[in-house]
Amino acid sequence: MKKKITKLDKLIAKYLTRESTKKELDGLEELLNNDLNNEKFLKEYIKINVVSDYVLQKFNTEKARQQLLDTIKEDKKKAKQAKIFTLIKYSTAAAVAVLVMSGIFFKTSLFNKTGAEPVQVSHNIKVGSNKATLSLEDGSLVVLENGKEVNVGKAKSNGKELKYTAGRKKGKTIYNSLTIPRGGEYALQLSDGTKVWLNSETKIKYPVYFKKGMSRSVELVYGEAYFDVSPSENHNGDGFNVVTNQQNIAVLGTEFNIKAYKNENFIYSTLVEGRIMLENGSYKADMQPGQQAVIANGIAEKVEVYNVNVENEIAWRKGNFNFKNKSLIEITKVLSRWYDVDFVIENKDLENINFKGVLGKTQDIETILQIIKNTSNINAYEIKNRIIYIK
Repeated sequence: MKKKITKLDKLIAKYLTRESTKKELDGLEELLNNDLNNEKFLKEYIKINVVSDYVLQKFNTEKARQQLLDTIKEDKKKAKQAKIFTLIKYSTAAAVAVLVMSGIFFKTSLFNKTGAEPVQVSHNIKVGSNKATLSLEDGSLVVLENGKEVNVGKAKSNGKELKYTAGRKKGKTIYNSLTIPRGGEYALQLSDGTKVWLNSETKIKYPVYFKKGMSRSVELVYGEAYFDVSPSENHNGDGFNVVTNQQNIAVLGTEFNIKAYKNENFIYSTLVEGRIMLENGSYKADMQPGQQAVIANGIAEKVEVYNVNVENEIAWRKGNFNFKNKSLIEITKVLSRWYDVDFVIENKDLENINFKGVLGKTQDIETILQIIKNTSNINAYEIKNRIIYIK
């Protein structure tokens, strides 16, 4: 007898294929939240994009949707037989099982259906980690890395974040800079309490202490950084400025993201909350939350402001790659920075193929490449001496 597809099955399927409405997401949350044992899992589940987003294109047909539902039912049967979730209600356990096992399903069941052959390569490419180099005023360098505590003057690093002692001082302003290499990321807390998260291949220059009565100014030399600025009312009204090679952002206390890589055509400034005033030559943009300013690299006084999905723009801060509406050439730049590799796209016709996936930054490079291969016209890839050839 054919088993009836439950409401939970349908809600999970719609979530995995990114077709859920707000009402359906609320319904799924309610079903999962019926068992208090899943409260911790629920929080992670709601805030993290499921890795399966890359198969969005594969589930646009009813046939593919039914395959997913059949797999959900099969996973539920296996979970019950193995008695893995004995303390959890059956329906909720099935949801947990599906989500936990989704990575396995997409790497085996789905890939086998597409007929894709796994690529066998030998390499030593590791996932990015916490690491940075601190440059002091006297020119000396201090290496910061995960698991290593360091005390340097008025700053202390716990291996993930470099934190400066709170306070202000008179006299000469002393500058430090923090450089994040490819394959790295790091956090920084300035002496005024402002927090900055730095992405791979990024450099920021800042004063060890800010002067009272003057704007607190830092320079994003290049790369990508997320700022959570300490409000000006906490500093006698002194504002906060972020300078890049083509713009100045005046801040009163807010959260925003700046992406200004040297090898990209545009500079992107995205306001998450609060208010900023962006200046580029004579052009000024008074930005509101949810807006993004785009400046063409090398072209002065030309700024476009758009409304954007903020979560997509700051996915890197939450441990994800957001490749929605990104071309292959854009994706390879992101992957190059995080895995410290270089890409060669041998077939130039592939450079502008668009993708729709959200993937975790903790995945190994071969998993990422296999996903890209199986959701596009790419025939194969090959890794040689940290260079990845897309064929």
